[in-house]
Amino acid sequence: ALAWTRSALGMLAIGTLITRAAIEADLDGLAVIVAIATLTVGLLTWRQGNALYRERAVDSSEPHHQPGALGFLMSVTLLIAAVALVVTVVL
Repeated sequence: ALAWTRSALGMLAIGTLITRAAIEADLDGLAVIVAIATLTVGLLTWRQGNALYRERAVDSSEPHHQPGALGFLMSVTLLIAAVALVVTVVL
C-alpha cells in the first residue's frame, strides 16, 4: 500500500509543477485540465492502494501479487513525468 501512496503523492507533485508552469505561461485552460487529470489519477491510485491494504488486513494469509497493476502504475507515473518534462521545456 505504501508504494501506491508514494506514487499518488509523486503524481500530485508532478501535476502541481505542470499546473504552475502552465499558469505562468498564461495557459489557464491547460492548467485546469492538468490539475483535474492529475488529481483524479492521484486519487484513484491512492484509493487502489488503500483498498489493497484493507483487503490484506481481512485476508492476510494469501499473497497479493500484482505485476500487471504495478507495471501499469509505473507506466502512468513515467508518462506523467515525461509530460512534465516536455511541458517544462516547451513553456
